[in-house]
Amino acid sequence: MAGLVLAVLVTLYVALVLTYAAGESAKVVQSPVSRPAGGVTVLLTARTITAVGSSMHVDVTVDPDEPLLGDDGTPAESITVSLDPTEEDADLVYDAGKRPQSHSATLLFDGDIQNWPFDSYATPISAIVTVGGGSSARTVDSAIELDGGVQGWNLTATTDPDVPDLLVDAAFHRSTAIVLFGITLVVVLILLPVTCWIVGWKLYRERRLFEAGFLGWIAALLFATVPIRNFFPGSPPPGSWVDVLVVLWVIVALTVGLLIGVAAFIKHPRPSP
Repeated sequence: MAGLVLAVLVTLYVALVLTYAAGESAKVVQSPVSRPAGGVTVLLTARTITAVGSSMHVDVTVDPDEPLLGDDGTPAESITVSLDPTEEDADLVYDAGKRPQSHSATLLFDGDIQNWPFDSYATPISAIVTVGGGSSARTVDSAIELDGGVQGWNLTATTDPDVPDLLVDAAFHRSTAIVLFGITLVVVLILLPVTCWIVGWKLYRERRLFEAGFLGWIAALLFATVPIRNFFPGSPPPGSWVDVLVVLWVIVALTVGLLIGVAAFIKHPRPSP
């Protein structure tokens, strides 16, 4: 039994080290993006991901094609970008005669953190680009390029074949290293009541000398459960499947282990002098 547990832990450790060293979340995996002739490429750089809100914070800038640039290399006319879906209900405006600066935006995704650590999120991203203002405003062709990377996440962006360059299917899910990290902590939680029951049962059957400190050890395991739960990467919300299927029953099992210890304490009183 001990050898099996040790083998599982060593396997998890090796797998975690190898996947973390691979650095699989270093950048976005995206299909090639073609620059539209006479249009604008909208560059999205991923910065942070909020799984609870199913959103990704990005920096947005534009790269106009040469016909839209003035002699100084800056946009000859103002450029307005309307991204969808975003948390902010406002267009991003890049002034004429100035080098385009990054604007912040929050993209919204469909997904559910309750599936932690196997949760995944996806959304189609579209961008409408308008050049000029007032009566001279006109819509130009656009392409979307997603770049950057967020630690602990794998990001992908695929051009929709039905609307090439105008629509990008973006998605992200937790990296393998983070998934293994979470699974390792779940295994650690499960081992707590297992070890408690093994020791408690031997004490109850008088195969080991009972010590009062055993009850304090079980109480310490109970108090350690919540900190380990709060250490889960990505902070799954209370009530996630891991709470219903693992954490709750670990607490119940440790409580039963405490009752076994109390029963052993009652069953084996000290001999009278």
